[in-house]
Amino acid sequence: MNDIVIVSIACANEAEAQSLTGLLVTARLAACVQSHEIRSVYRWKGEIDRADEIMLTAKTLSDRLPMLEALVKQHHSYDVPEIIATPVVWASDTYAAWLRDALD
Repeated sequence: MNDIVIVSIACANEAEAQSLTGLLVTARLAACVQSHEIRSVYRWKGEIDRADEIMLTAKTLSDRLPMLEALVKQHHSYDVPEIIATPVVWASDTYAAWLRDALD
C-alpha cells in the first residue's frame, strides 16, 4: 500500500511559509517542502476575497497527517488554514525509500 501523500498548505506570506517549512521538516512531519507564489480567489465570510499567497507542497506519509495538521494550526495565521492531502498514486522506489528514511 502506498501511504505517501502530498499536502497543500496556503500561507499568508513568505515569512510564514518559511517558518512552517522549517517546523515541518525539523519535526519530521514532512520529508520535503516546496513553495511557490500563488494568487487565490475565495469566498470568506460571505464576500469574495483575493490574496497573494505562498503555497507549500509537503511530501509526507498519511500517518503523519494528524500531527502535521496540529502543528500547522498552532503556527498558522489563518483561522481556517488550507491543509489538503492528496494520495500519491506512484513514486519511484528510490524516492519512496528516501522519503521514509527522512521521516524516521
